[in-house]
Amino acid sequence: MAKEVGSSVKQAVFFIAIVGLISLGYFCLCNCSCRPTAAALASQETAGGYDGTEALGLNAACYVCHIPFVQEDLSRTHLQAKVVCIDCHGLSAGHANDENIGATPPDVKFERSEVDAMCLKCHKTHGISQEDLAKHKVTPVCTDCHGNHRITKPAAISP
Repeated sequence: MAKEVGSSVKQAVFFIAIVGLISLGYFCLCNCSCRPTAAALASQETAGGYDGTEALGLNAACYVCHIPFVQEDLSRTHLQAKVVCIDCHGLSAGHANDENIGATPPDVKFERSEVDAMCLKCHKTHGISQEDLAKHKVTPVCTDCHGNHRITKPAAISP
């Protein structure tokens, strides 16, 4: 009997500890103070910039909900160049702290028609071969070839 009670107490303590850790982690990750700040960006700059050793880097708080972007080439490439989520999408505190996932959009979103203008703020344009252009039934935008990042492709684009 004593062993059963002891085992039950251990299980209860273990369960409470796990719930506590999960709650603490959720609080920390969803709290805006965990978002990258100018100071955090400056400290990475001082330390020689992003070196790839921190898999989530300054986007960790965003990846809590947007985990597929961890492996997305577009996100990884920008993170290595020290371009983080908030650089394009704003701080988006309301979005990050929304308990009804997806109910509050990020501060800045891009429609398909806005993609090229945003990309061209940092990147130079480049030519597209006639062969590649012929694959599209509508004029392509940057994300048609360089990672989709949830940018909707028109139905008229062939695979």
